Amino acid sequence: MTKIDLPYVKVYADRHGKLRYYFRRRGYSMPLPPPGSAGFMAAYETARAAFDKGERTAGGKIAFMPGSLGWAIVKFMASAQYVVRGANTKRGDRRIFDALQDEDICGAMLRDLQHRHVKQLRDRFRSKYTASIADAMIDKLSVLWQFADEHLPDARLEGPNPTTGVKRLHTKHQEREPWPAGVFEAFEAYAPGHLRLAVMLLLYTGQRRSDIVRMKWSQYDGEIIEVPSQVKTGEYVAVPCHQKLKAILEGTPRRGEFIQRGERGDSLMAGSLTVLVRRVLKRAGVSGYSVHGLRKNAAQNLAEAGCSVSEIMAITGHRSVGMAMHYAKRAEKKRMARSAIAKLEAADRTKLIEVKKARIV
Repeated sequence: MTKIDLPYVKVYADRHGKLRYYFRRRGYSMPLPPPGSAGFMAAYETARAAFDKGERTAGGKIAFMPGSLGWAIVKFMASAQYVVRGANTKRGDRRIFDALQDEDICGAMLRDLQHRHVKQLRDRFRSKYTASIADAMIDKLSVLWQFADEHLPDARLEGPNPTTGVKRLHTKHQEREPWPAGVFEAFEAYAPGHLRLAVMLLLYTGQRRSDIVRMKWSQYDGEIIEVPSQVKTGEYVAVPCHQKLKAILEGTPRRGEFIQRGERGDSLMAGSLTVLVRRVLKRAGVSGYSVHGLRKNAAQNLAEAGCSVSEIMAITGHRSVGMAMHYAKRAEKKRMARSAIAKLEAADRTKLIEVKKARIV
């Protein structure tokens, strides 16, 4: 291991055998780029100056240089914008940010990040993890850059977002489709009661699986199911109970605080519900449909019933008007298509009557 003749520079090998360099003093730690690389001495001098000014980190936690990628991550995760993100989104954020630290890039200046660097990171993430994680990393970097550009003037960002135009590895994303009637019939034939309840909750409340598994009996007053805070968005939703769902709930024994239970009466995780439903569909010979498609069924049914965009959003809790409009437009196209065919059929009947009259004459 190379000896570094600079005070307070510490080096160690991580679990992958990669050397990590830090400026460390009591109660203070800042990552450094490898000695000999561009920016090493500037980073070292900045770290010494920051320590001399009295900056400290509680418990010896890492302090990133102001303007660095790691510093921006810390600021973002302490922001109001991050706090309102859903639990699953936050977990995804942390996985990507931890992976970026493993790439030893968090000590680099965010303003120095360029298009070519993002592509290099993308390719390393693809080889080290998966294509999906590589794409997610690009998305997280984009969010981070936008946040810093808007809220962190000390980052001194100039020019365009470096993630713009970087090609994603998954160029084709398959949209989760709503279930057609045949899929419901196949599912009903093979599903146990607790999973049929789950499907009815998803279909008639329009909530996500993560909200379904957390629904408590105390949230249901016999008429309305309240969702105090959606897991993903934090939105409050109160869904009047559809008669079909109400009949099922009234016939469901209350075996605990949660409405949705497993086969043995235990609680379910969102991921477990997805797997269990997928297994039933597989036994029924059905593929290509997921639990999330039922949320689309709910929104689509509301739109086809003539509900406005605001009414759809009041049930599903969508924050995006565009998503609710997507379902409303689909329903409107169906209505217009039905109207067009009805007019065509009426015109055909009129022509037939006229032809018959002409023959009589």
